[in-house]
Amino acid sequence: MKTIDSIARVTGLGAAGVLFLMMLLTVADVLLRATLSKPIIGTTEITEQMMVAVVFLGFGWCALQGRQVRVDLFVSRYRPRTQWGIDVMIYFVGLVLVAVICWRTFVMTLTVQRLGITCSYIGVPKFPFYALATFGWMVLFIAMASLLVKNIKDGVRR
Repeated sequence: MKTIDSIARVTGLGAAGVLFLMMLLTVADVLLRATLSKPIIGTTEITEQMMVAVVFLGFGWCALQGRQVRVDLFVSRYRPRTQWGIDVMIYFVGLVLVAVICWRTFVMTLTVQRLGITCSYIGVPKFPFYALATFGWMVLFIAMASLLVKNIKDGVRR
C-alpha cells in the first residue's frame, strides 16, 4: 500500500507542477501580448496538452485521498454491513470500468502514434499525451484495486 501511495503522490505532485507551469505560461503569454504585442505562439495548444497531465495524473491521488465525488443520499441510511457491501460492489464495478477505459485509451494511443497525429498549429505529436492519459488510468486502476482490497479486509474484521 505504501508503494501505491508513493506512486499516486508523485503523479499528483506532477499534476500540480504541470498546473503551475501552465499558469506561468498563461501569465507570460498575457503579459507579452499586453506589453509588447508579441504573444507566445501556440499557447492554446500547449495549454490543452498540459491539461491532459493535470487531469489524468491527478486521478490516482484523488482516489486514495477520498476526494472523488461520492453521493450517499440513500446508502448512508443503511446498516454498516449493507453500506460495506455496496461499497465493495461499487469499487468492483468502478475497477472494471477503469480497466476498460485504460485498455481503450492504450489502443487509441497506438492508433494516434501509428497515424502520426500532431497538434495542428505547433506540430507536436499527440501520442505522448495519450500515453500519459493511459498511465493516469493505470495509476487510478491500481489505486482503486488497493482501496477495494482494503475495504474487503476492513469489512471482514467487522
